[in-house]
Amino acid sequence: MKYIFTCIAFFFIFIIKAQEKQNYNYNNTPLSTIIRDLEDRHKLIFSFANDLIKEKTVTITNKEALSLDALLFILETETNLSFKKVSNSQIIITQSKAFIRNRILDEVIISGYVTTGIDRNKDGSIDVTTKRLGILPGLVSRDIAQSIQLIPGISTLDESATGIQIRGGSPDQNLILYDGIKLYNTGYFYGMFSMFNPFAIQKATIFRSGTSAAYGDRISGIIDITSGDQIPKKNEGGFEIDGVSVNGYVKTPISEKSALYVFARRSYSNIWETPTYTSYADKIFTNFGIAKDINGNILELETDDDYSPETSHNRFSFADINAKAIIKPNSKNSISISGLYTRNRLDFDFDGDGEFVVDSLITKNKGLSVNWKHQANEKQHQEITAYFSQYKSFYQNNELKDETGNGILDLSEINIRKNDISDIGINLSSITQIKETHKLTLGFQLSYTDVNVIISKEEPFDNDMESSIQEDYNLKNAVFGEFTFNLKNKGFINTGLRLTHYSSLDKFLLEPRINFEYPLGDQLRFKTAIERRNQPISQLIEFNHTELRLENELWRLSDDEQFPLLTSNQISGGVLYHHKHLNIDVDTYYKELSGLTTFTNGFSNPLENLEEGKSIIKGLDLLLKYRWNNYKIWAGYTYNNITFQFPNLEDTPFKFPGNNDITHAFRISNTLKLDTWQFSLGWQYRTGKPFTPVNSYEIKIDADGENAGVVNFGSVNNDRLPDFHRLDASVLYDFNIESGNKKLKAQLGLSALNIYNRIKPVNLTYRAEVKPLDDGGIPKPGTSGATREERELILEQVVQRFSLGFTPNISFKVFF
Repeated sequence: MKYIFTCIAFFFIFIIKAQEKQNYNYNNTPLSTIIRDLEDRHKLIFSFANDLIKEKTVTITNKEALSLDALLFILETETNLSFKKVSNSQIIITQSKAFIRNRILDEVIISGYVTTGIDRNKDGSIDVTTKRLGILPGLVSRDIAQSIQLIPGISTLDESATGIQIRGGSPDQNLILYDGIKLYNTGYFYGMFSMFNPFAIQKATIFRSGTSAAYGDRISGIIDITSGDQIPKKNEGGFEIDGVSVNGYVKTPISEKSALYVFARRSYSNIWETPTYTSYADKIFTNFGIAKDINGNILELETDDDYSPETSHNRFSFADINAKAIIKPNSKNSISISGLYTRNRLDFDFDGDGEFVVDSLITKNKGLSVNWKHQANEKQHQEITAYFSQYKSFYQNNELKDETGNGILDLSEINIRKNDISDIGINLSSITQIKETHKLTLGFQLSYTDVNVIISKEEPFDNDMESSIQEDYNLKNAVFGEFTFNLKNKGFINTGLRLTHYSSLDKFLLEPRINFEYPLGDQLRFKTAIERRNQPISQLIEFNHTELRLENELWRLSDDEQFPLLTSNQISGGVLYHHKHLNIDVDTYYKELSGLTTFTNGFSNPLENLEEGKSIIKGLDLLLKYRWNNYKIWAGYTYNNITFQFPNLEDTPFKFPGNNDITHAFRISNTLKLDTWQFSLGWQYRTGKPFTPVNSYEIKIDADGENAGVVNFGSVNNDRLPDFHRLDASVLYDFNIESGNKKLKAQLGLSALNIYNRIKPVNLTYRAEVKPLDDGGIPKPGTSGATREERELILEQVVQRFSLGFTPNISFKVFF
């Protein structure tokens, strides 16, 4: 540990002292850039609404040094904004009295809430602005999915970019939108890479609680992503290559009132496998390890797949493209059309003892949205968004064995799993500023979702085939309303109500919501939120008919029978302290989730029957952040107590730890900026994931004369995997490249994940088959007519997932 703290202490050596008067030279510089410059120079914190400063540029060419007050006066003149100093270290930017407009709840109260580019809004939501995002530990690209994991209460169980848990909720319980397009899959390569091109994201707004009534259909967090809507004054673009992919973008003005954005990215591991790719591949395709029972005895599995990197091969590729057209015919109207397409392919094969196994997985996303914003007058704003979203997943596993004993491999088994989703909808909203402190929002949402699931197993040699095909649909009608009252002391009360009808359930559902914040002084705020939410679609974990468990989640619509509606009741409360360069945020929360099933939560041991249960989540999020000139340090801690209650599970306590119960999680990060250099170092720790232990394991001879490993499991989730921790670091260097009469901005980045290369299991799953007993107490093939007392579990495979080893990465970017 002393090496970690020595590295952290290193950052305190370099401090740059600000001067009372300084020279400023800005040439058509965005106001957002100037604000960041002033924050670094003068140890200031600016509070403002993002929409207030966008598209604002300033030119200052004073040769003489200026005081800060003189500079602020010039900025007010140039921008028609008010720069009010509320303390020696904080400045609030508002519209000047002559230009006061409707303010919504997106007012930023803390700029740099965690680090530069991560801001906290007045309503408790958090904005991540990628262009302003500073360096982060272990990252060389502004990956939105990895970046938001710095926020307490947001994490993953498997180090992935897409398995995001927000305050104890599972990943499928998060609503993820891209330009209004609802997404059902957001990752590549078993979720290790985000499908969001960093260039294609302007901002993401994250809700951990206090969710607006405009958001529905999910019971956990909200991640609302936009690619931006500004019309550039000239052509701009960029290019990046890192250890996995190449990507680029172009933004071009078509006219003064229209523009076109294009973003594209593709992996190149099929051409060159870098050390970065190799490290991720080792994590994904290493799914076996030493398995032990509760007493530490090694399980000698007779039928476990025994393959190695030397006998296996993998091929992986992904590509995505995003495009957006923006039209602003006048000051009152804005129209945008956004589209996306992503494709991910993963192939794997290995030559085992007498068998050859081939796995193939293809996932695709398509989406299109049309958005129209209309400003009727100073007090009226309307918005319409229509979208189409499609997700397709196709997995096939082929097993070839020597069925005849002549040394020739025959196709003995084909497993197919297919999941298709089509979602089309329209959202309408109207905002009315009744008074300067009163705002009313009304809206209507209509959508149609079609879900298709196919699971089949074919044994060509025996002419045997099993197949399950299910197609369901859901028509949603929803109306919502919100009333916001802004207090004179910068507090607010927001009350919302959402009424939804789902055709798949034939039910009307009410979702009341309250969000309240009240300043207890200049630096301290009290906050609380209460909300009820419902979710008509969720993922189930499908363990059978898959060899390597590659993305084995399947989306299913709720039917209130086999797949019940998910419902969440949540309450949260805490305090926020902000003074000069110190942020302290404490939030506690309590959730009750109902509608969980044994098939939708992926228990590590196989459960025979479908049972319904609920979950109770108690948690605390703590953030401490301090900035000292160009040095920032922040620490986040999350306590989670997640318990499951499944009353009908046999041989199981009434309450037991949830599958995603990570009791303690801690992260500390540091960043330092020195001229054109940026450095970052971070360490994270969390307790291990629960799993079900093996009480006993015995090899017997079945009725066919073959070995069969009979297993007896202990209590569900009664043991835990080893604790997880790792150290990450990054370095970025900004420079210019001379190209004729132009200077191109460029950046070189280096990063390393898991510097001390600690590799431990992060997930464990058993694959077992139920077989009845013959008269002699020996398992025999077939299951018909056997009672629970007449059956035994035969353990066939233990699937283990391990943490990522030492993973270097390098990135080179050029902007023009």
